[in-house]
This record gives sequence, C-alpha cells and structure tokens, in this order.
Amino acid sequence: MGLVDLSDYDIKSINYYWVRRKNFNLSIDELKSVGIDGNIAQVDERLIPKLQEANRIFRIYGYEMIVKDAYRTPELYKLVQKKRYENDGREVTDRTFSGTRMPHATGLAVDINLIDLKTGQEVEMWNRADWPDGIFLDFYREKEDKKSKRYQELQDLLIETMLGLGFHLGKRKEFHHFEYPLKDSE
Repeated sequence: MGLVDLSDYDIKSINYYWVRRKNFNLSIDELKSVGIDGNIAQVDERLIPKLQEANRIFRIYGYEMIVKDAYRTPELYKLVQKKRYENDGREVTDRTFSGTRMPHATGLAVDINLIDLKTGQEVEMWNRADWPDGIFLDFYREKEDKKSKRYQELQDLLIETMLGLGFHLGKRKEFHHFEYPLKDSE
C-alpha cells in the first residue's frame, strides 16, 4: 500500500481526529504517538482516480467532496476507541466506531461530505440532533419534512455516486463511509 496525501491531488480533505481532537479529548502528543502529525489525510494511491472521478460527478451537481477521514493507524483506532468510550459511552461508540475491524487502516476507506461550490461551505447532510441515528443509511427516507427530504437527496447523491464508482458502504451502513474493495489483480 502506497499512501498519498489527498491535497497533492487537489482533493479537499482533513484529518478528522486532528481537527476535532478537542472534541475527543485528544492531545497533540497523543496523536503524534500514534502516527498523526498534523492535518493530513492520506489514502492508498489506487483510490486517487476514483476520488477524482467522484469529484467530477459532484461538480456537475454544484458540489465537490471533502474527505473528512481517511487512513488511520491501528494505534489511532485503539486510542480513539478508548477516548470515545470515555466521552460517548460504550453503546454509542460501538454503533459508530469499529475498534476491531479497522477499515480505515487499509487506506481504502474514506468518510466524505459535500461542499457547495457557490458558497464554499460544507453542506449539512444530516441533523446533529439526530446523533447517532442520523448518520445511518435511510434514517431520513420516510420523513416528510423538507429538511429531512433534502438530507435524503444529498445522501442519495453521495451514495449513488460512490457505489457507481465501485465503492461499498461500510459494514455499519453510515451514509458517508465508503470502502473500496480491491480485487486480487489490483
């Protein structure tokens, strides 16, 4: 696996746990001790053409993607799981975070949101008050209010685009988490 920095390919990205370290009570020293040394998001280089194509498609609709989480070291997984157990409790953490499967440690998993090209702002794709249920596939599907319908439309665009490029939704079926399954020949 050759990891590359997404910013070198003009793909907007953040290192989620670096940017949100205060939310998880993570220190810079703790992050450095598990291989995270700044706001850098990396993926397996084989994902770059797929992510560039996804961005081309999103731009047709007036968006571009931001990769909010990419490669995580196994050590980061363990540290974050411990911190999330402390902050969110075991039940919520286990619904939204896998400290055993570790899909991001492959370099082939990304968490994505959209940015509105007109405003340059991240698009609200779910209501934070619906945490954690709002991040799961089809949570808004049967809701009738205008905001819920909009969330579902945006999530559908994201999911359909990524699945169309060969990604799979992760095991937990979060609308924003995608994994790319490499075939033996790749």
